[in-house]
Amino acid sequence: MTSESRHTALVHWAKIALPLSALVLLSTLFLFSGKVDPTTAAIYSKVDVTTLAREQRLTAPEFSGVTEDGAALTVQAATAAPDPSGNGASASKIIAKLEEGTGVVTDMRAKTGRIDPASGQISLSDGVAVQTSSGYRISTERVDMATDRTSLSAPGTVEAKAPFGTLHAGQMQIDATDPKTGSDLVFKGGVKLIYQPQK
Repeated sequence: MTSESRHTALVHWAKIALPLSALVLLSTLFLFSGKVDPTTAAIYSKVDVTTLAREQRLTAPEFSGVTEDGAALTVQAATAAPDPSGNGASASKIIAKLEEGTGVVTDMRAKTGRIDPASGQISLSDGVAVQTSSGYRISTERVDMATDRTSLSAPGTVEAKAPFGTLHAGQMQIDATDPKTGSDLVFKGGVKLIYQPQK
């Protein structure tokens, strides 16, 4: 048999053997692969497509501005959904910071809240934590603050840890009376103080 005829025979058998080999490999792949259970697909899904299609929602929104008295206000949230009536948006996992021109900083955290820059109001609710750079750590259920001026109020019961002890009060208010001296932190409504002198 000449080399040319051997080559022709090899090509002839390759045309038959190679497609058959590919078919065997594909059959093996499908035979030994696991079956897909569509009912378990939801377990691994991290996105609720139905909810996303039904609800309008923003992820990681941020609001920032400067008040008339020179304080910088920033508000961040994990998610926010616009109010159907057009009055701002409800938000979750809110972090807010108020930095006054005098250097006083007030940090706030809350599980939920409402952001409405058009009306100049932001409300934090559900386990609000407030911490000031002057050493106060305050917990309450609701805090309302303005976006156009330094004004923050807790209309309900507050528990506070101060540099000099612990406080219990019916209400709390932070207002900027003078941009040069900074804001005043006022507790009112049946204030109880447990004084703890520093060692």
